[in-house]
Amino acid sequence: MRSLAFALSSAAVFVSLVPAAEPKVPKAGSVLIDEDRGDVILSAVVQHPEGKECIDTYGQRIQAFVGCGKAAGGDAKMAAYFVFLVDVPTEEVHKAMMKLGCKPRVHYSMAEGRKRVGWKPTTGVSDFLQGDPVALSVFWKVGEKWVEKPYQDFVSERVMVEGKPVEKPWTPHFVYHGSGALHKSGTGCIACPCDCAGGLIADNRNPLYEPKPLVKFDTSKGPKAGTQVFIRLHPTLTKE
Repeated sequence: MRSLAFALSSAAVFVSLVPAAEPKVPKAGSVLIDEDRGDVILSAVVQHPEGKECIDTYGQRIQAFVGCGKAAGGDAKMAAYFVFLVDVPTEEVHKAMMKLGCKPRVHYSMAEGRKRVGWKPTTGVSDFLQGDPVALSVFWKVGEKWVEKPYQDFVSERVMVEGKPVEKPWTPHFVYHGSGALHKSGTGCIACPCDCAGGLIADNRNPLYEPKPLVKFDTSKGPKAGTQVFIRLHPTLTKE
């Protein structure tokens, strides 16, 4: 019995000494498709775009908090707005998501999307960008430890209740519509905080563009500017 107990305790010690597996990450300037987990992983650097909408203060914006520095063959129009600046073009992100099996369903150019703005008596399902749901997270290394947080954990939302502002968790419903790549918007946006046709992923709780949620990105909840981070895109793939 003593020998069995010793063997079991020794095995437990051995297991505890085995280091945790390093996460898969892409090389700089490339996209990693992890088909085993069903993820697309992107390389990015943190920037703190002080003075831009919704950075450490409540506001409304169409620009994503994560986006690419390049899009539609040139510099991304909205690159200066992003907190997580990805080092591949928007079109490469779109190709990776399509290769993984992600399906856009309703997508528009920004101009066409503007014809479908906001709630009205005639609002229908076609007035919402649609596609497979996507969960996003950000992970980075702190010393020898890897830290990972959901995208929405960096942001809080404010709503008006009986004329008074109430702060709540940010609760987006992200879907993959792919409009930014399919219609060559050039914005560079990946995951927009409203139903905007300029990016790849949108929060489609409301119709196109309006109303925009009142949100704040808290830079103190993330790593400092200049930190290397990785963005994980995990779609729930529709299989029919």
